[in-house]
Amino acid sequence: MRPLTTTTAATVGLCTLLLAGCAAEPPRDEVPEAEETPHGYVEGAEEAAEPQSRLVLADADSGEVRLVDLITEETTELGTVPGADGIAGDGRFAYLNSSGDGMTEVFDSGVWTVDHGDHNHYYRTDTGPVGALDGVTAAAVVTDTVLTSVIDDAGTSLVLEREGLEDGTVSTVDPISEETSLALPFAGGLVAVDDDGTVRSLDRAGEPAETLDQTCADPQGAAVTRRGLVVGCAEGALHLTSEDDALEASVLPYPGAGRVESFHHRPGSAVLATLSTDGDPWILDLAAAEWRALDLDDPVTVTAVGEGMPVLALTGDGSLHSFDPQDGEETADAALVETIDPEHTPTLQVDTSRAYVNDAEAGLVHEVDYNDDLRVARTFEVDIAPHLMVETGR
Repeated sequence: MRPLTTTTAATVGLCTLLLAGCAAEPPRDEVPEAEETPHGYVEGAEEAAEPQSRLVLADADSGEVRLVDLITEETTELGTVPGADGIAGDGRFAYLNSSGDGMTEVFDSGVWTVDHGDHNHYYRTDTGPVGALDGVTAAAVVTDTVLTSVIDDAGTSLVLEREGLEDGTVSTVDPISEETSLALPFAGGLVAVDDDGTVRSLDRAGEPAETLDQTCADPQGAAVTRRGLVVGCAEGALHLTSEDDALEASVLPYPGAGRVESFHHRPGSAVLATLSTDGDPWILDLAAAEWRALDLDDPVTVTAVGEGMPVLALTGDGSLHSFDPQDGEETADAALVETIDPEHTPTLQVDTSRAYVNDAEAGLVHEVDYNDDLRVARTFEVDIAPHLMVETGR
């Protein structure tokens, strides 16, 4: 790990050709052809055979940030964010909010996954601080390989150059337009929601491509899945898909009172979970294009693992619950967290086999096997109160 004072992350550039070398020039008819770049090659990064999952944790009282390697089980210092009171992640970078200062500190966890559709590539590189975003506090992050959109609690976004983050700098993109409140990378371009609720598609340069029929009033919360982009709107969830370079949009009305302000799910999953503004747990199944409500009292956080996989919820008594996403039937429950701080409720992070729950009062993170009746597989003890948590490398 590099020193904490360093602010440059390892460069992740475009693929280059590797030329085969030789001690002496062979006869012309024996000159070897240039070797092709290995599939999935990323300059400056080490490729691994499995996901290199890590947890970024932060203490809201001290501002200290820790990085837990879920493979080696090592915990290292990542930096300090005074007044930290929120966190978001995009699979590699962690965005630590300090609302009092109106800023977000970006950290590189050094691990990430590249989805190639039918297979994945897993990478690791150096870790450390990247830089600060002034005037924005991240509530959610939507990214692709070119652009990253940091969304605040008000539903407005700041668009960053992905290459800049990977190079260890924070580089913002020129504002799309004055009337656009939200701009999200999707399908090789951008989806923009204007102040009046108009939804438009833009190219990478921010030039308009088309205006969609659907609208989105007061956008808050967004997620990218294998079945398209989802945005939380006042009238319902706006679901956008792309086919033949054209966007299609539909609105899925909410199943009850209240609305959605955030989505929680395993990265790429087409099943999402959320707590409505009235505190009700809802499931959004994009394959079926429908919402389902869960019958659960006093939920404090909820997330979805994926299609045909459980939905997990933590209740105010510290119990973790597992539900079948199709019929809403509870399949398992387990006492987990002894004391829940209502100001900093625990987070549920999930990957392909495990769930992670931060237990700030006990200074622990619980790793849960959600396929084995919510069995606690491991417990990580850290030297801070882990009020805030996000998983990377997934």
